[in-house]
This record gives sequence, C-alpha cells and structure tokens, in this order.
Amino acid sequence: MRTIRLFSVLALGALVFFACKSNNKAEEPNNQAQAETAQTEAAAAIIDSAKVAAGKAFLEGFYKVYDEVFDKDIVNYEFINSNITPKMKQWLMDSYDYDCEGECMAIWLLCYNGGGDTGGLKTRTIKPEGDAYLVSCTHDQGENKEYHYTIKLTLVQDGDTFKIDSLEQIEEHYDGYDQ
Repeated sequence: MRTIRLFSVLALGALVFFACKSNNKAEEPNNQAQAETAQTEAAAAIIDSAKVAAGKAFLEGFYKVYDEVFDKDIVNYEFINSNITPKMKQWLMDSYDYDCEGECMAIWLLCYNGGGDTGGLKTRTIKPEGDAYLVSCTHDQGENKEYHYTIKLTLVQDGDTFKIDSLEQIEEHYDGYDQ
C-alpha cells in the first residue's frame, strides 16, 4: 500500500502546487474557478491512477502466492479466504460441482476453467479495464499447443488492501489443435 500513499502524497503536492500557482496570479473569478476545477480533476485523476496501480499490484502479489502454493498441489483456503469477499467465496463454493466434505471452492477458476487439460502456466497478464482487471492466462500444452483463459476480476478496497469481489469468464480457447 506504499504505492497508494506515494500517489496520494504526489496528488496532494500537485494540488498544493497548482493552488499556490493560481493564488499568485491575479485572475478573474471565472478563470480562477476554471483553474480550481482543473486542479481538482487533475488530483482526482492522480488518485484514481494510484488506486488502479495498487489494485494491479495486489493481483500480481495474489497470483505470485497462488502460483507458489498451488503448484505444490496444496489447497490453502486460508490464503484464498483472506483475499476474497464473502460474495466471491459463495460464488466459488456454488461453482464447485463435485462431491465434497467441508469447505470446497472452485479456486481453479481464478486460473483456468475446470475439466480441461491446461498444462503448465506459460504467461499471465493483468490489465486494468474500467473498474475491473482482465487476467489472461496462457498454458503450454506442448507441441505448439496452448490453452487461453481470460477472466474479469473486480476488486473492493478493504482497509489498506483489496479483496477479489467477483469473477466473470471472458474467453477460453485452445490454439494449435486441428479442428
């Protein structure tokens, strides 16, 4: 969350700079109001940009730990629960279509759709899109074959961090297979 604090300090500094600069000029009231509106919009854009960057950093950190834990075939629901909202947890539980005892969630949906052979993760990109993030995963199938899976995740702020609030599957396809 250092990123949010850094961008907040920068936004505040920009706001003070522009405020001092506009106060040093003898402006007509209309020009001064326009300058104040522009300053406010600039500060809001900086803060929004900081929030988007912080959300992306959260997802990058989340997937780093997710990959480390789940590559060892360890199901760590404590980690998942600490990074999702109750709404997302319920959706993952409802998406679990297998017999299960205890707490079971379809956590694979964060990386691939179940039922398919996905191979090892080749690349993952996280791209902001509006108020959400597109997470695109490419899995190596060998022999120049790939599995592509893209989801849209929305985040909610929870104190100094974020939590995943929803998941929408955007795309899933295989490349390199004869049709």
